[in-house]
Amino acid sequence: MTPTGARVVLGVAAMALTACARASSAVPPGAQETLMQNETRDRAAILETIHNVARGADLRQWDTVRAAFAERVVLDYGVPELLTPEEIVSRWRPLLSAFDSTQHVVRDEQVSFVEPDLARVRSRFWAAHHLAGAAGGELWSLGGRYEQELARTASGWKVTRMRMIPGESTGNAALLERARERAGLAAPPQPAYRVEHVRFPSHGADLVGLVHLPASAPEGERLPAVAVLGSWTTVKEQMPSLYAQRLASAGFAALTFDFRGFGESEGGPRHEESPARKIEDIRAAVDFLSSHAAVDARRLGLVGVCASSGYIAAEVVDDPRVRSVVMVAPWLHDAVLAASVYGGAEGVAYRVHKGREARAAFASTGVVRYVPAVSTTDTSAAMVGPFDYYLDARRGGIPQWGNRFAVMSWPGWLEFDALASAPRLRAPTLIVHSEEGAIPDGARRFAAAMPVAPRMVWAAGTQFHFYDDPATVDRATQEAAAHLRATLAAR
Repeated sequence: MTPTGARVVLGVAAMALTACARASSAVPPGAQETLMQNETRDRAAILETIHNVARGADLRQWDTVRAAFAERVVLDYGVPELLTPEEIVSRWRPLLSAFDSTQHVVRDEQVSFVEPDLARVRSRFWAAHHLAGAAGGELWSLGGRYEQELARTASGWKVTRMRMIPGESTGNAALLERARERAGLAAPPQPAYRVEHVRFPSHGADLVGLVHLPASAPEGERLPAVAVLGSWTTVKEQMPSLYAQRLASAGFAALTFDFRGFGESEGGPRHEESPARKIEDIRAAVDFLSSHAAVDARRLGLVGVCASSGYIAAEVVDDPRVRSVVMVAPWLHDAVLAASVYGGAEGVAYRVHKGREARAAFASTGVVRYVPAVSTTDTSAAMVGPFDYYLDARRGGIPQWGNRFAVMSWPGWLEFDALASAPRLRAPTLIVHSEEGAIPDGARRFAAAMPVAPRMVWAAGTQFHFYDDPATVDRATQEAAAHLRATLAAR
């Protein structure tokens, strides 16, 4: 199951051509050759990692399988889940071991580099499963495609996403259930929602998202729908997914997606926190939902967590299609509140200056200057402090996020006035926040400036409780669902 010599030679040649195409004519020949060699070496390591997953599973070498995965992996065999390597092995080991033998052949791998430390691989697979003496036939084979993402870590390239897209099935498909019975495994629980993988355009780039739909929704029914957006710098697998899953279970179509330059979506510069660009992407999401076959375009809402609350407000004031707004733990700043957070006028001016320097450098060199999004020690980070949510891989510090902040983001972020939308926001609005959350004064000032008073719910907990604490997220989602039902009722 390792790649054949021919595939390696062809792959190296193709990648060398790609590297040459990328290289500027101004790059010295020696440096260009080094870049090509590094990319060739990276590609070989990437292929070895994805083949280790298949080979390790077939040989029941579970340490090899664990070592191929990052700390948290989006494993997607129909419904994406964030799992640890140990959780993946605990699922695969008893089931695959119940077969007498398995063989996973991975071929036609296509590697592309999104960033120097982030790669995506598309491949085809053929998986054969054998169970001696099984009624109806001893062999079942399944073909299809893998879509995988890998990140460079201190210990090598690791799989961060693995999606299996089934194709042709031959032989006795009942073998899977027979193996489950032999292993004494119960049928896997089915969530109260199903997921559609989607792509939609925004200003020349494809945005990648997930539409969460109620599992119980009848075929052909058009549902009220929301797009769910998260905190600044984040990706759809963080707090947006928790709210979308719950809202879909409550009867809504719920879209999560990655903004341009983040996560799985196209566009650049990568990791640029641009309010203007994100507002454009939210408009594109509303366009997409309006045309989705399962959505009632007359019943659209937006749900923003933290910074996205300001972005959705800016979108809604100019888009009458959106009939309902939910802000959860909203970060809503203007110049005064920004100065109170970022060290006064001097601290804001310093960051704006660094951002403009980084923008100028990018314009002249094409190189993006990055700092950590969060750090406890690096004072240049976008957020400095013991922010456990972002630093713990069991919470929001997941590999898919990346923990990067483009320095050029500072002017756009600090000069964005989230409160400016309030006097024009007439859509029914719910604000759920906490006195212990981020800048609650921003929420109060926003509400006071609205022409129609929003419903405000003050809950317990810190800002980060609204990101992943089950009880807090449940409470906020229940409030959101009630508000959305009332304001998006069928006409």
